[in-house]
Amino acid sequence: MWIRLRLDIGWWDLCNCLGLSLRPGDRQAALQQVGSPDSLVCLSVRSGFDLLLQALNFPEGSEILYTAVNLGDMVQIAQAHRLVPVPVPVLGSDYHIDVAELKRRITPNTRMLVIAHLYGARLDIQDVIEFAKERGIFIVEDCAQAWFSPSWTGNPNTDATLFSFGIIKTATASGGAICYIRSPEVLNRMRELQSEYPIQSSWGYPQKLLKLSLLKAFSSRVGYRQFAGLGRLLGKSVDHLLASLTRGFSKTNFLKQIRQQPATTLLRLLHYRLTTYNELQIERRIQNAHELIATLKLENIQPELLSTPHSFWLFPFLCEQPEELIAWLRQNGFDCTRRGRMEIVPAPSHRPELHCAGTEQLWDNTLFLPCYPEMSQADMRHMGNLILAFQSRTHHPEGE
Repeated sequence: MWIRLRLDIGWWDLCNCLGLSLRPGDRQAALQQVGSPDSLVCLSVRSGFDLLLQALNFPEGSEILYTAVNLGDMVQIAQAHRLVPVPVPVLGSDYHIDVAELKRRITPNTRMLVIAHLYGARLDIQDVIEFAKERGIFIVEDCAQAWFSPSWTGNPNTDATLFSFGIIKTATASGGAICYIRSPEVLNRMRELQSEYPIQSSWGYPQKLLKLSLLKAFSSRVGYRQFAGLGRLLGKSVDHLLASLTRGFSKTNFLKQIRQQPATTLLRLLHYRLTTYNELQIERRIQNAHELIATLKLENIQPELLSTPHSFWLFPFLCEQPEELIAWLRQNGFDCTRRGRMEIVPAPSHRPELHCAGTEQLWDNTLFLPCYPEMSQADMRHMGNLILAFQSRTHHPEGE
């Protein structure tokens, strides 16, 4: 079974990271190695976003616009600051922002726009930036799923860019985030706030890395069968088990969990991953994705997969019968899923007309196919041909 998501770290790197975790080293040296004058290293993207909202200190009731498919925790953080999340619909298989709807949803209370670059796509948001800046709206681009190179620090015309290196992200360091903040005043305030937080303990990292090793073993073709068997024994689905093992924070005392300074070990792991990462891994992902696009002839059906720069952290495929196709592919050795941890940002209770029905339908019809460096182009063609066979069988059932 080719599992849909494989941890982006090799066994040699895992061994090196484990060695680093057993000797945390000097904290100031670690900070200087991974930090930069225009960035702040945080425990997670959630931590960085929470710090940003504290630093900006918007009036209670201010509105935060979010691209409608987003992480529920990001919405929860705004609500904890007594701010009002407002969804903005997205379009296409790259989930780009609907600019016309964006313009309709801005009010005098709008203070911030959070744009999520999803599944590896790097959206062209220049027109959105210009429009928002004319209205004094603070622009955040959440690139947690879009990182592809240490040299890329996001769009320099945004106000903040957030990168994640959590367990399932590209170049995982088992956690951590880098937040690029263009205003020195806001960045300094975030640093002051973070300096008052307790420092996360380094001693839990050997266990974290051992869990990472276990997940990596389970994500192999042989290990997946054992993992699925364990799920059946426990009465849990593979999706449920994966979510449990890769969840960064629980719902209990959520703000307390994210309001910590990153451990010294985490700083060292981030530095190691960013300075040794082999970008050929991403090139292979892109080549595999293009092979699948060609096999399925998606250049006209899902043109954004080619027109938008994309690193294919996940491969989004639009399908009218996603559950049936998931079952078909799993029967034939290819694991895929829908949704994951992302959610549709709900409309404010006082503005129910802002519900993003079109985005919900787009999301309901998206499933995620395995597309990672270890797969060959022959594997991608085989998966593509299985999808074509399913579509043919669905459109022309026997007896017609």
